[in-house]
Amino acid sequence: MIGVVAEIIVKNGKEKEFEEIAKKLVSAVNSEEKDNLFYRLYKKSFHKYVFLEGYKDKEALNTHTKTNHYKIYGKAMAKFLDNAPKVEILEELAPNH
Repeated sequence: MIGVVAEIIVKNGKEKEFEEIAKKLVSAVNSEEKDNLFYRLYKKSFHKYVFLEGYKDKEALNTHTKTNHYKIYGKAMAKFLDNAPKVEILEELAPNH
C-alpha cells in the first residue's frame, strides 16, 4: 500500500469555502476510485488541514491525480490555500492483514 499525508494551510477566513470543496473531493474519491483504500480529511488546527490517503499501489496513486474530480476540486481548492501543500508519500512496510 502507498500512504499519503498532505498538509494544507488555508487562508484566514476561507476555511468554510475550502471545507465545502474538500468534502466533495473526499466523497468523489471514496466512491469513484476502486483502488483507493481510504481518503479522509482532518482539521489539525484553525487553518491547518490534513488529508490522509491510502492507495493499493503507486499506479492507483497516479490514477488518482489524473481523475476529473481531482483536477476540478483541486483547482477549486487552490485559491483558498495560503501556500503549496506539504505532501509526503509513504510506502507501507508492515501491512495489516
